[in-house]
Amino acid sequence: MAQDPSLNLAQRLLLASQGIAPLAVKSALVQRLGPEQAARLAPHLPPEQLRELILALPVAFVARTVTRLDPQRVLQTYLSLPDELHLAVARQLCADGAFATAARYAECLSPRQVKVLIYGINDVDHVLQIARHILDVGLIVQSLRTFSTAYLCRLTEAALADDNLALSVLVLGGLPLARQADVCTALSEPARGQVLPALLAGNAALRERLPESLTEALV
Repeated sequence: MAQDPSLNLAQRLLLASQGIAPLAVKSALVQRLGPEQAARLAPHLPPEQLRELILALPVAFVARTVTRLDPQRVLQTYLSLPDELHLAVARQLCADGAFATAARYAECLSPRQVKVLIYGINDVDHVLQIARHILDVGLIVQSLRTFSTAYLCRLTEAALADDNLALSVLVLGGLPLARQADVCTALSEPARGQVLPALLAGNAALRERLPESLTEALV
């Protein structure tokens, strides 16, 4: 494999050691290089060898590295990693406040895998901060379809507290009308007063799914 001339000597030595040096030695060397140099090196490693190396590295180090790395440059390897590692890294990114990075990597996953992340993160505020940076709103909607009404209410309330009505409307508006009605019915009155008019503006048919007590209040 041709080597990028921008790689330094330590990075080139690590590339040359693939298949020769023990995994523990390579892991230690990568950590000595640091996250920035590791991020520059990662795309040059064969996918299988990169996967093996990532699995041997501390999660905190992986999280610091991916903040400096475009997921598209290591996509094959990233998608081959177990869901448990995706979740562990996402949790660490949330702890580090690197929500934009968590979003970039989450967008590479399937709705099922994003659902696993949401369940595993188990913090509506962190999920909300990740969602703010995800461009593919459809991915969020598909991932949240089977979540309980109570969880969707907590997520909506968190979004409103974060002054993000637009995100709430985009997410809830992508759900089936019956689910939208369930959530609106279960929301606190102040939250419902913000969300419901915006949802009805997007689809007036929602009114037919609402309890009579709510539709009377809208008159």
